[in-house]
Amino acid sequence: MTTVDVETIRTGEPASVGAGQPDFEERTDRLIEKAKVLIPTLRARAQEAEALRYQPPQTVKDAEFLMDALTPRVWGGQGLGSRALCEVARVLAHGDTSAAWTLAFLMEHSWMAAHLKWEAQEELFKGRTFILASAPLTPAGKAEVVEGGFRVTGTFRYASGLWNSTHTFLSSMVNIDGSLTPMTFLIELDQPGVTVNDDWHMSGMAATGSASVTLADVFVREIYAIPLEEMLSIDKHPGTVHEEKFLRYPPFASLGMMITAIALGSAEAVVETVKAKLGTTRAFGGATRQDLPQSRMRFAEAWEKLRCAQMLYHHILEHSIEKCDALEPWSQEEIGQIELDQTTIVHLAQELIGILCDGMGSSPYQTKEALQRYRRDINVIANHAFMDWDLVAERSIRYVLGLGTRSTDMFRSQVTTQGGVANDRTDGGSSTEEKTMKAAVLNEVAGVPAVGDFPAPQAGPGEQVVDVIVAALNPIDLRLAAGGPFGPPIVPSVVGSEGVGRLSDGTKVYFSDAKAPYGALAEQVLLGDRSRCYAIPDGLDDGLAAALGTSGITALTALQWRAQLRAGDEVLVLGATGAVGQIGAQAAKLLGASRVVGAGRSEETLAKLKADGKIDEYVVLGTEDDGAALKAAASVGYDVVLDTVMGPAFAAALPATKIGARYVVVGMSGGVPETTIAYPFLTGRSVFGHLKPLVPLDEWEASYQQLVGWANAGQLSIEVEQVPLDSLAEVWARIDKGAHKKLVVEI
Repeated sequence: MTTVDVETIRTGEPASVGAGQPDFEERTDRLIEKAKVLIPTLRARAQEAEALRYQPPQTVKDAEFLMDALTPRVWGGQGLGSRALCEVARVLAHGDTSAAWTLAFLMEHSWMAAHLKWEAQEELFKGRTFILASAPLTPAGKAEVVEGGFRVTGTFRYASGLWNSTHTFLSSMVNIDGSLTPMTFLIELDQPGVTVNDDWHMSGMAATGSASVTLADVFVREIYAIPLEEMLSIDKHPGTVHEEKFLRYPPFASLGMMITAIALGSAEAVVETVKAKLGTTRAFGGATRQDLPQSRMRFAEAWEKLRCAQMLYHHILEHSIEKCDALEPWSQEEIGQIELDQTTIVHLAQELIGILCDGMGSSPYQTKEALQRYRRDINVIANHAFMDWDLVAERSIRYVLGLGTRSTDMFRSQVTTQGGVANDRTDGGSSTEEKTMKAAVLNEVAGVPAVGDFPAPQAGPGEQVVDVIVAALNPIDLRLAAGGPFGPPIVPSVVGSEGVGRLSDGTKVYFSDAKAPYGALAEQVLLGDRSRCYAIPDGLDDGLAAALGTSGITALTALQWRAQLRAGDEVLVLGATGAVGQIGAQAAKLLGASRVVGAGRSEETLAKLKADGKIDEYVVLGTEDDGAALKAAASVGYDVVLDTVMGPAFAAALPATKIGARYVVVGMSGGVPETTIAYPFLTGRSVFGHLKPLVPLDEWEASYQQLVGWANAGQLSIEVEQVPLDSLAEVWARIDKGAHKKLVVEI
């Protein structure tokens, strides 16, 4: 590692060195040319790196001449800029995508270190010109202010280059003067309380070592902390005093361009490789690929996609450098366009790599071959948060069309002027000051939500804010917070999936499926085009209206829409003591069932349901022979089964059904059945798995309104326990404890 006496370095005025200056451009060109010597080494080590799941230490050592490329010259670095970062990353990708990704991020993170307080920079760069750091910046975990700094706890994911690093940046929400503020910290990895997790197991970008890091009450000195907004800004961080103009670049003109360059370099490498193989690789039958018209047409399509990607890349790289070096403001429309261009380049690269790999037979898919690795890697890059087409294209074109930002946009405080950052706009008009609200906030995956302040939502086009009255708690809330079934949740975010509230015009509504990161357990919630929002009568109890939502609609649609329950059917409800089961039993009777049998483990609750006329008979599960008990309770055999538990009850209940029975599974709290089912008991019966996404939206709404009508008429009820929001930490643990009341939180 290079050492330097920083006292001997002379630098110029702030933001005075950049593109167009002969010395700057010559030094940039020399570095790009020198980076090319690494290409054969990176390709030769690619298979070894994938086995390690990070870059071999020797690779980082071989690339040390790149590591201080972006370090300011006052600290002995090369003080270069965007063209050096992007073109070096593009060159390295000709050797291996994962290596280019790791090395480019390590280069970029010394530049990030130059955004910290001056005292921190002096310490970091004393006797060295770069640091090796990863940087998972998405806020996670929790941090608190203590004397002299902060204490940070949590797990921070996607730390690219972590296994090759000595430090890591990470971000967490901190309560500062009563307001939650995202703060970024720089942490030394080699200290008590820091654990580097071995959890990076990917089919693509496998050698980037993008594992997670866990901190357990780690102290961070105040000088190594900076508000995330300042870190991402162009003129609010301490590094603006450096002479290098690159310290004034926003994320979309630095990090976004770097990722784009890696994808483009990977595509170029694949085109070069396939072009060299066309004359030697033979298709089945003996002809070389280049002799096949289909192969030439395939190559032509990929070739033109590459040329389009290259032209667009050069255009936006040059434009962004010119604009940033001139310290010109970026409009929202310009931000949208460059992000859309970057994503387009990445997806062109993905498309052309797929086109070429699909036309080279099976040999490129040997593990030693680079082509299969490039294909796996580009598929992962194309799904990176910065390059996810579904997310980025929608957001970017909204900016281009002048429709403004939404409160759920990633990095929604975008740089637009040299004076700071723009606040959210609801209609493209005047900016609004961000307000906070009281909410149940999930700060880490699988954690317990904490009640505190959270930014209040602001509605954009097609969105509406609801003032929440009550929110219902469901077992799915626990699963979503723990990372299933749809993957890890955004953190920090507000928990809760449904509730009752009022619109701005005073209309009382039931709502569900709010837009992330907003959930129901908050003073306000944001609804979008995929949210569900139904008017309800003012006379209906708020807690009951919330309880009839997911639990009630699941039960009714399972019986009426899925099982096609008919008048005279005999119905068995497994898990009749829970909210879904209780509502399902009553709904079955209201739909005309001749007899409803409830089964569960709480005899007290079952007996009360029978006494109240909500079921006709009951079976207490957990005996030596549940199957016999269920058969004995049936008059002939069950036509419809509503199963909220599955597990052993499934095998016990199925033989008690008639031929032609419709068996609908809506939950698996009892686990997966451990026994096999005899064929005769499956014959002539239909078994359905019932999920919310499978039900048409109009059917979902109609079912809710039907339940509300029954409840308003006094024909359907369920016991509701309302608890205050401040007690959520205690109540959270009760959600999946088999409560026989519906838990509803008062906001």
